[in-house]
Amino acid sequence: MSVATAKVKLTSASRDLRIRWTEATQKWNDPASRAIEKNHLIPFEAKVRSALNALDTIQDVLRIMQRDCGDD
Repeated sequence: MSVATAKVKLTSASRDLRIRWTEATQKWNDPASRAIEKNHLIPFEAKVRSALNALDTIQDVLRIMQRDCGDD
């Protein structure tokens, strides 16, 4: 799987999770749901952003390696 494909899949899955969570909280909005969002969903979204930044860095390094090795 390419780095670009991984980024698309991760972004899409994260977006789908947020959409489903928003739908769920329209019917389930109590201290338990807010705790799940605070303790799990928000930290997860931060980790996804970090992973996407790491994938950007990996993609940049791979481009440099391909250029340096003449594999354009």
